[in-house]
Amino acid sequence: MAFKTGYLDNAGHPHITIRVSGVSAEFAQDFEAMIDTGFSGFLMLPLVQALPLALTLAGTTQYELADGSMSPKLLAYGSVDHQGDVTRGLIALEANANCGPLVGMEFLKQSKKLLLLGWNAVYLIDENEAPFNVPDDGSPTL
Repeated sequence: MAFKTGYLDNAGHPHITIRVSGVSAEFAQDFEAMIDTGFSGFLMLPLVQALPLALTLAGTTQYELADGSMSPKLLAYGSVDHQGDVTRGLIALEANANCGPLVGMEFLKQSKKLLLLGWNAVYLIDENEAPFNVPDDGSPTL
C-alpha cells in the first residue's frame, strides 16, 4: 500500500528525507534531498556536507549537464537510508556549496522503487508492491 514519503516544493520538485552515512553510522546525517529524474547517478552531495560523513573516496567521473557541458566529480562510497530501506552506492561530490542534495535515477533503480507524484505528495513504492507488473525493461503492464 502506498503512503506519502515526501513533498513537492513550491516549484513542483519532489523531495524526500534521507539519512546518509559512510564507513560508520556514527557520522550519519539526515538531509532533505530533491529527486532529480534528469540525474542518472545515485546521490549528489555538496562536498561541504559530505566531508563530515566519513565517506570512502572511490574515484572520479564526469556527468553531462542539460546544456551539454561536462561536469567532473569526485565519487565516494556511501549508504542512503530512506524510511528504513538502506541502499549503497556511489555518491557524487559537488564543489558548489549552494547546491542541495540530489537523489538520482540510480538510487531509484538500486532501491527498486517506483516514483509516483501526487498533487502535493511524493510516493516511493517498492516494485513488488506495485498494483501492476513491472518487467525487467521497466515498462508497466496492468
